[in-house]
Amino acid sequence: MHHYRYKAFNEDGKYVSGKFAGEDPSELASFLRLSKLELVSFKEEKQSSISFLGKIKQKDLISIFVHLEQLEKAGVPIIESISDLRETADSTKIRNLMHEIYEAIKNGSLFSESLAKRPDVFNKIYISLIAMGEKTGNLSSAMGSIIEDIKWNMDIQRKTRKATLGPLFGIFMMFIVVGVMTTIVVPRVTSFLKAQDISLPLATIALMAFSDFVAHNWYLIIFSIPAVWIAIKILYRFEEVAIQIDDIKLKIPVIGTISSKIDSAKFCQFFAMTFRSGLGVLECLEAASTVAKNRAIKRGIIVIRQQVSDGHSLAKSIAASGYFPNLVVRMFKVGEESGNMDSALNNIKFFYDREINDSIDRLVGMIQPTITLVMGGMIAWIAIAVFGPIYGSFSNLK
Repeated sequence: MHHYRYKAFNEDGKYVSGKFAGEDPSELASFLRLSKLELVSFKEEKQSSISFLGKIKQKDLISIFVHLEQLEKAGVPIIESISDLRETADSTKIRNLMHEIYEAIKNGSLFSESLAKRPDVFNKIYISLIAMGEKTGNLSSAMGSIIEDIKWNMDIQRKTRKATLGPLFGIFMMFIVVGVMTTIVVPRVTSFLKAQDISLPLATIALMAFSDFVAHNWYLIIFSIPAVWIAIKILYRFEEVAIQIDDIKLKIPVIGTISSKIDSAKFCQFFAMTFRSGLGVLECLEAASTVAKNRAIKRGIIVIRQQVSDGHSLAKSIAASGYFPNLVVRMFKVGEESGNMDSALNNIKFFYDREINDSIDRLVGMIQPTITLVMGGMIAWIAIAVFGPIYGSFSNLK
C-alpha cells in the first residue's frame, strides 16, 4: 500500500488537497474521478497506514455502519455498499478508508478480513461480530449491534466527562484562589501585624506559617501533582501493582462505586452483544474482558472464564469474583435458568444506565458544595486571622 498527498480542483474550481492510500497512482486518479476532482499533482509519502489517514472518530464509525446496515437490509451486496460509501461520503478520511476496504474485498478478502487490516479503526470485537454475521448470514444484525455499542460508549464517555471536567475545573480554580491569597494577599496584610507590638492569636500564627510554607514551597506543591501522576504511570507497568491500585480505586467512596458500575455495565453490554451474535459463553467472556478499564475487574473476568471453562456455573463464578453487584449475579442466574440471557442482560443495561446517571449527578452535586465550603472556610480563616488582631488592637486603644 502506497500513500499519496495530492492537489486537485473540485467542480467549483476551488483548490483542494488531501491524502490517499492505494496500490498505484492509477487508483488515485480513479478515486479522484469518482470524487469529481481534477488531479493537479501528487507525491508519494513514506508513512504508515495507521498514521497516514488520520484518526477515524466514533461518529464516523457510526455513519459508516449505519450506511452499510441500511443497504444490507435492502439486499445490496456489501462490496456495492462500500463502493457507494466511498463515492458519496462527505469525509475524505471515510472515502479513503472505504477505498482500502473496497480494494481488499475486490482482491478476494472477506469483509471481516478487510476490516482486520485496519486495527487502528476496527477493534477485534467488532471484527469478530462481522465475521459471525458473515457465517450466519445476518450481517445487518451484527452491524446494528456495533452501532448500538458505539453509541452507548459515546454516551458513557459523555457522562464520564461530565463527572470529571466540571469538578476538576472547580478544584483548579480553588487552588489558584488559595495560592493568590496565601502568597500575595496574606503576606502583605500580616506584614502590618508583625510590625505592631501586639499578641497574635493562634489562628493568625497558623495562617502566617501556612502562607510562608506555600510561598517558599510553591514549586514543590505544583510539581508534586505531575510527579505523583508519573509515578503511578510507572507503577502501572507492573501488572500485579496495577491490579492492586485499581482494586484500591474501587474502594474509594462514590468514585469507586461509579467506576464499578460503568465497568459492570460495559461487561453486561458486551456479553449480551456477543452472545446475541452467536458466540459461545467462553468467547463472550473473553470479548467482555477486553472492555473493562479497571484491571482488577479485568482479571476477575479472566478468572470467571477459567472457572466456567472448568465446568462451574456462570452466575456462581461471577458471584465468587466479588467484583459484580448482586443484581448482575441475579440476572445472569435468571438468564441461565430461563435460557433467555439476552433479555436478562438488557434489564441490567437499562438499570445501570439510570444508576450511572444518578451516581454522576450525585458526585457532581457533592463536589461543588465541597469546593464552596473549602473556599468559604479559607476566606473565613483569613478574615478571622487578619481582622481579629486588628480589631483587638483598636479595642486596646480605646
